[in-house]
Amino acid sequence: MNPKPHSAVLDLAELIKSTRKKTGIELGLERIKACLEYLGNPQKQFKSVLIGGTNGKGSVTFYLSNLFNKFTDLKIGRYISPHLTRWNERFVISEQVASDELLEKIVDKTLPQIISFENGTNNFLTEFEVYTVIAFCLFALSGIELAFLEVGMGGRLDATNIVDSEDVLCSIITNVSFDHMNYLGDTIEKIAKEKAGIIKNNGCIVTSTTTDSYEVIKKEAKDRNALLIHTDVENLLTYRDKNIAIALKAWEYLINKLEIKMSPEVKAEDFLKSLQFNGRFHFFKDEKILLDGAHNPAAALELNKLIGANYYRKKIIYIIGILDKDYDAFLRNLLRKDSIVICTEPKSERATKKEILAKCVEEIASRAIMSNDLREAIQIAKKEDHDLIVITGSLYLVGEALELICKNVLVKK
Repeated sequence: MNPKPHSAVLDLAELIKSTRKKTGIELGLERIKACLEYLGNPQKQFKSVLIGGTNGKGSVTFYLSNLFNKFTDLKIGRYISPHLTRWNERFVISEQVASDELLEKIVDKTLPQIISFENGTNNFLTEFEVYTVIAFCLFALSGIELAFLEVGMGGRLDATNIVDSEDVLCSIITNVSFDHMNYLGDTIEKIAKEKAGIIKNNGCIVTSTTTDSYEVIKKEAKDRNALLIHTDVENLLTYRDKNIAIALKAWEYLINKLEIKMSPEVKAEDFLKSLQFNGRFHFFKDEKILLDGAHNPAAALELNKLIGANYYRKKIIYIIGILDKDYDAFLRNLLRKDSIVICTEPKSERATKKEILAKCVEEIASRAIMSNDLREAIQIAKKEDHDLIVITGSLYLVGEALELICKNVLVKK
């Protein structure tokens, strides 16, 4: 199969998707390992840090890459998923999102090589695997010295985990809770075991996990002769504070390992608290809209705490759209009995139907409204008496909202 030519309406992500024989999620390292060897192992041209966990891994990746870009002379790369509004957001160099021109250059060179490998071996990569290969090639070509790689799902069999032990400076597991159980297992111990797969032999693992998941990670670290660094975040109120604490603990380890001397004037914690990661407890004052990418029960509980602490007794309208997740537990952890909820669907084949959400909401909250799409949902919300509109349930939905806000197409009330 040959890639389709570029056109004004076909972006790079769609170009890649059009060449895929595999769709959906298919975990495993054999395909990407063989492909990277065919391409000359670009992932070995820089050092990496792997960041996994159920919640907060994207934020910790964001915090660490910003710290190293701000306070060191190293050239830094960051690879995350999913993106919010543009595919380019997955690939960041020195805290600049990769340009269309640079990505087109990489894709034009790399995608035909990937397809040549696939045709020659009858071994076909998934979309995420292709994205990961492109990230490695982009970082190698750009002269990246240190890359922060957000694990896509789980850890052991995730494409990012193809990096070898000698090339990984540190692994991070933020926390472990229930998510993707059909892929990772139906107990905390099984999920933790999968996430612990990113711990490298003779490496280092930084984690804030507790109880059963911590015991699993501690055993895996011991079995692999890895240094275990535990961060206690139990007494911190918000997940933002918890993520900052984890990032700072990893930062401390990494600068010591790399023998980077920091001036006493460097205030890493203050710097991180000044940052806003798009789509994570992201408030737009003019619109009276709060965006948060919470998408599983544990994240919903943390969002509930944040809303309670920051918007106590405010009139809140929720707009919720969820993928194929445990929507019942998500809604019960987030909503109050007096909540008004507009149920919609993210633009994804995996979206939970709004009718199913609405039926569940009716059992939990005071009122459920259904909406065909996000823009309509926001228009409905703005007609209600409210102090704040909270849009949550999926990063895909949050990305849609961010795009609408940035294009300034919403009607203000």
